[in-house]
Amino acid sequence: MMNRYKSLAALTVLLVAGYPLSLPAQVTLNQCIQWGLDRNPSLRRTALEKQLDRPGSLAAWGQFLPSVLVGYGIDQSKYYNPTYVDADGKVVTLPYSETVTIDGRETVIVHGVPEGKRRNSSYFINVEEIIFDGGRNYLNLKNSALVNRTRRSNLEYERFLLRSEITRAFAQAVAAERRLELAGRIVDQRRLQLKLAETRFETGSVTRRDVMQAEVDLGRALSDSLSAHLEKRRTFEELNIQIGLPLDTVYSFAGLPPPFKPDWDAAALADQAVELRGDLRSAELAVKTTGNDHLAAKGDYLPSLSLSYLHSRSEQSGVDRAYSLKPRNRYTEVGLNLRWTLFNRFTRSLRLQEAKVRNHQAKLSAFELARDVRHQVRIATDRLVSLYDQVQVAAQNSRWAEETLKFEQERYRLGSATVIELGSAQISYIQAKNDQIDLETEFYVALGELELATGKVLR
Repeated sequence: MMNRYKSLAALTVLLVAGYPLSLPAQVTLNQCIQWGLDRNPSLRRTALEKQLDRPGSLAAWGQFLPSVLVGYGIDQSKYYNPTYVDADGKVVTLPYSETVTIDGRETVIVHGVPEGKRRNSSYFINVEEIIFDGGRNYLNLKNSALVNRTRRSNLEYERFLLRSEITRAFAQAVAAERRLELAGRIVDQRRLQLKLAETRFETGSVTRRDVMQAEVDLGRALSDSLSAHLEKRRTFEELNIQIGLPLDTVYSFAGLPPPFKPDWDAAALADQAVELRGDLRSAELAVKTTGNDHLAAKGDYLPSLSLSYLHSRSEQSGVDRAYSLKPRNRYTEVGLNLRWTLFNRFTRSLRLQEAKVRNHQAKLSAFELARDVRHQVRIATDRLVSLYDQVQVAAQNSRWAEETLKFEQERYRLGSATVIELGSAQISYIQAKNDQIDLETEFYVALGELELATGKVLR
């Protein structure tokens, strides 16, 4: 356990100090996910809560042990009292003299000012043990174990949530890179188109309008290329945020594998999600925790029994006794205390009802979440299957649009196609390619959402 904490602390120090990450030639989605699980600040913040598991368990067990209080004290006082109030209510000032008759003879007595010093030393040990407290300590011990399990469940859900976010960011970054490559190809095509239009204009086979249209198309392609550069930088930064890298870190992608046909059964995945989802397990643990709180509130109506032991020693000094650090006066007390609150102005009944309401609310929340989990899995599965079918159609449309564009480019080069026909083929090609990129990106985003919904790695 200590080694794990030391490793976590060492990782934190390295990350804060700018620990360099060795980047491969091409970064894969799985590598980004692993980096995120190791470096994402939000996930690490959640993971730090696990350091409370052991102290919390020790504190819960410690409630069954006696409390021990020890003390040692040394004090000194000085007094000087030149006035006091007499029995008749008058204030007497010291020193003063008075004459009294003793055995028939007058004697003068001088009353001086009382003053002096006092010192004392003492120590004590007090031991108290609660024998019975209505079952609260036992229920707190059970809740302590439930809290530890809740932390683990929350961390597991956060890990799947991060996997989904990294998958989304990675897919969008890959899509931005593909769009940038597409924009570069379009720019090259438009430059070639402009050059061809200028050549044909010089030979008189086209009008100046064709050249001007080619220039406009090239300008639009350059503008789209600049937008694609900006989009790539933005998606890179968003991905770097998720995986815990500096914002300006640049690397190349291995790309996403082609979408695969999802053959999962939605009902079976929903059943697995009910068993695996971390947030649902946390909700179920909350039901048990609030149930224990309800029982503890009932325990307030029972008496409490405790045992106490007190031993103290003290020593005083004065004009006739020297000061000592080893007290001789002794005092010992042993007690068995029974306390039973018979009426506390309805406070217990309020706490009992509040605990009962919280328990019922936790049960309803767990029921609603289980229903929502099944619904989310079914929606995510259906969406993934639909996206796979759409990807196949988009890939086919992309191939047809690319063949059509090549055909129109050849016709335009030979002079049998107009610039309008070529431009229409180019627009169809760009739209088909963008549709294919969008749908393949959405497929992997949906896959990450399905994994989050099920709480299980499916890829």
